[in-house]
Amino acid sequence: MSRGNPYQEIEHGGPGRIGWRIHYFHELDSTQSAARDLVADGAAQGTVVVAERQTAGRGRMGRQWHSPAGVNLYATIILRPAIPLAEVSRLSLVAGVAAAEALSREAPGLVTLKWPNDIWIRGRKAGGIIAEAITGSHDDLVAVLVGIGLNINLAAADIPEELRGRATSLSIELGRLCDRIAIADSLFSFLDYRYMEVVSNGFGGIRPIWELFSALTGRSVGVVEAGRRVSGTVRGIDDDGALLLDTGSQTIRILAGDVTIEGAYES
Repeated sequence: MSRGNPYQEIEHGGPGRIGWRIHYFHELDSTQSAARDLVADGAAQGTVVVAERQTAGRGRMGRQWHSPAGVNLYATIILRPAIPLAEVSRLSLVAGVAAAEALSREAPGLVTLKWPNDIWIRGRKAGGIIAEAITGSHDDLVAVLVGIGLNINLAAADIPEELRGRATSLSIELGRLCDRIAIADSLFSFLDYRYMEVVSNGFGGIRPIWELFSALTGRSVGVVEAGRRVSGTVRGIDDDGALLLDTGSQTIRILAGDVTIEGAYES
């Protein structure tokens, strides 16, 4: 762990509260791998890993995440929920709500969520979330690593050519630099609140909030799920976090898949 941790000032609470302990690194292969090591060492729920740069950052389905140094927020939060493995994916939706709420403090009305785990600002990707289950020898759930990458102060010139027109940052959209520490503080506070709400009352309680940020509801999309492609109009999500797709003849539940929107990019 590197000295001079600028995130130490926002540590709060005790073990179990998100952000109670923040491990800070100048460079890592990924915050997920560092958090995995901390889980093995018995790190308490709410422990966070933050890196200035990731050399092997990855997003959903193993895709590479562009991770330049010193401009964005790359964090993994260790959770230890008493839930079935099948419910782990819902935690990425919970984290999406928290991220949208935190970014909306800086950019009200500009932030949306693309199911299942992309964060958009003005219709372009500015962040992503993964929820990775850590299991024990009997396939019991030991911990969940919620990885969050947010483009905060990424400059337009630093976006890889193949992503230009599809990716953005908070700074690009607002025309000014933003305080990453303050945004991280908001993110961890919102996530702590929303996570505890879901633990106590289930996902259904925050589903309407996710819907408020939805970039998909009412739009025509194509979804690739388990090797098949289906098209239809998104009607929202259900209390399990599944996407509800109206195909014209029926409404089907999509539990996992890649969504493309007419007139938007494929992510």
